[in-house]
Amino acid sequence: MDTRNSDGIEYRMERNLNLDEVAALYLEAGWITEPVDKKMLRAMLEGSYAVSAAFRNGRLVGMMRAFSDGVSDAYMLDLVVLRACRGHGIGREILERLAAHLREKGCDWVLCVGAPGTGGFYAKTSGKKMDSFTPMRF
Repeated sequence: MDTRNSDGIEYRMERNLNLDEVAALYLEAGWITEPVDKKMLRAMLEGSYAVSAAFRNGRLVGMMRAFSDGVSDAYMLDLVVLRACRGHGIGREILERLAAHLREKGCDWVLCVGAPGTGGFYAKTSGKKMDSFTPMRF
């Protein structure tokens, strides 16, 4: 569902994003460095099952993507919002819309692993901490 909120932020599921704007998000977050490999960014977006994005005045200000088999399991990752737009609920809305989209597609096991220090943010979402599980990195 595409909608615009009272702050003029438009939300939509969109994988075909402006690569310069995607690069700006990842650069600001420190997740990529110059020179930007736009082929890699394009492959990341195309390889994602879904991308939830937020726009202000037509420009990308935040996004999150998901990997999924499309029928049961999904993993949400790379939530990023421009610093100037943080603190207004944009990141939470991006995440909640992506999670809802995945559930609508039939995924009932939707996961996200937050980086250290992000627990306060995720506590304000509909997600539930899974104390009995152990996230692993390989």
